[in-house]
Amino acid sequence: MEELKRVVAVNDMSCFGKCSLTVALPVISAFGVEAVPLPTAVLSTHTGGFSGFTCLDMTDEMEKIIAHWKTVGFKCDGIYTGYFTCARQIDITMELIEGFADKDTIVLVDPVMGDNGYLYTGFDEAFAEDMARLCGKADVITPNITEALLLAKLPYEPIQSGETVEKCLEKLKNTGTKRSVITGVRTDENDIGYVCRDYETGETFSVFYPFEKMRLHGCGDVFASVLCGGLVKGEGFEAAVHRAADFTERCIHSTEADLENHWYGLKFEKNLLEGI
Repeated sequence: MEELKRVVAVNDMSCFGKCSLTVALPVISAFGVEAVPLPTAVLSTHTGGFSGFTCLDMTDEMEKIIAHWKTVGFKCDGIYTGYFTCARQIDITMELIEGFADKDTIVLVDPVMGDNGYLYTGFDEAFAEDMARLCGKADVITPNITEALLLAKLPYEPIQSGETVEKCLEKLKNTGTKRSVITGVRTDENDIGYVCRDYETGETFSVFYPFEKMRLHGCGDVFASVLCGGLVKGEGFEAAVHRAADFTERCIHSTEADLENHWYGLKFEKNLLEGI
């Protein structure tokens, strides 16, 4: 019988809104992988499209949880990181990686910092530097184009030239990550997609789809969760990216077809039931 694999998902828990841990836990579990949450914060809703949300910072509790795990023989096959409230949480997560990851553990870092050319509220360039350190521990990083350009210290462009994307990929190599997937890349007005590079093989590939003119939260969470599940189950990098991109696109279309009744997050449940 195949041994059950386990992934630690380090992210916030937005109780309502379909993003972060409320996406990662069911998606990773659908691969037959045990999904273990390590919450960085508990929010009443996600922060995009809602006002007046509550937020409970979990920094101190993260350290207690990890300390307890050390006493019970905890092991993991993957570590997937997302949103942090502060730089201290990044340091705690690096200690988690150093304490529990071995040469076979897949470490996926989604360096959540900003979007549409701007850092999220509460983050600054120093935080971006801390995030770059964490990227150096990763087997794969999945920044959106804003985050990728921040990590590469390049100016933001709403439509990116091929030269900009190439320069960004090369600079991301300097973080120390083994592979990069830049999401939300737009090289023209009509398409949007993913540009990927494996720094160990030098291989570069991309996946593009027609651009849908609507704003949906959680696309990156769905993509990164599927990618993590595939990699932990032994799927090759390019195959896992294509699977994650195709599933995310299916979820986008499902949501688009029912926007009147679904105005937040991705409608991923039915697609999950039909199979990733």
